[in-house]
Amino acid sequence: MKPPKNISEAVYATVCWFDVFGFAGSCEEIHRYLFFRKATLREVQQVLEKDKRYSSSFNFYFLKGSNALVLQRCQQQYHAGKLWRKVVEKSSIFTRIPFVKLIAVGNTLAMGWPDSSSDVDLLVVAESKRLFTTRALLTLSTHFKRMRRHGNKIAGRFCLSFFLADTALNLENLKIGKFDPYLAFWLATLTPTWGNGIEKLLKANPWVKAYFPNFQRETKKAKHEKIWLEKILDGKLGDWLEALLKKHQLKRANAKKQAHYAEKTSVVISPTILKFHEKDRRREYLEAFEKKLNGKLAAKR
Repeated sequence: MKPPKNISEAVYATVCWFDVFGFAGSCEEIHRYLFFRKATLREVQQVLEKDKRYSSSFNFYFLKGSNALVLQRCQQQYHAGKLWRKVVEKSSIFTRIPFVKLIAVGNTLAMGWPDSSSDVDLLVVAESKRLFTTRALLTLSTHFKRMRRHGNKIAGRFCLSFFLADTALNLENLKIGKFDPYLAFWLATLTPTWGNGIEKLLKANPWVKAYFPNFQRETKKAKHEKIWLEKILDGKLGDWLEALLKKHQLKRANAKKQAHYAEKTSVVISPTILKFHEKDRRREYLEAFEKKLNGKLAAKR
């Protein structure tokens, strides 16, 4: 994708991006995630209201002829409300897990377009010296509470598929190419549910701001005190347990990767990053976005 020449092209790119996911955005959402252009909310609103390529209903904007997206948006909001209530109700699980710097909701729920089958994708950032201990304890806790996604138990459950050490926050090397709008959008839409690490994560990925110059996140510092497990596992006992869990988890994850995942999978297994998204659809989304964008711009010309 070439950088938009003006605000009108940037607005169109953003509306097309939302359209890929069957999403009708508000003026505020289109402004916040405006591709590669700095603009005021008023400037974006003027383009949306004057450009005949768009229609609007209930303050949601979409490509002309895509009126069904408004009903779909209402359904998405309904499913999102149910999932967010569950996150709030079950978030007390997170407060008992030691060495957590950040737990954030990502993907469809954070982006705003979940459906009835959606799970709750979580990004977990932990102290680098206790990454595998944190993963083990969080996995056990969510499993015992019947909130962990596994097997065919998916809808409404926590998907523990992305763990980061707090020393490995720069995710630029995970991009699928020079232009990776989904990864940038995923980072920008992450919604913290526990911990104070979101500001540090975004600071470690300044390239996201280049995609969305208007994007700003309000950061609120939450009180975080050392829990009793952190005090117990902060010394030699914790070192021994971490080494044991690290060896076991890496061995098991690598064996599973070789047995079940394709050679070009986006699964990442390392001492600082555990990313188990075997079905990475970013290239599919990018192709759909560029096809839609190029086709519409060509039609306009």
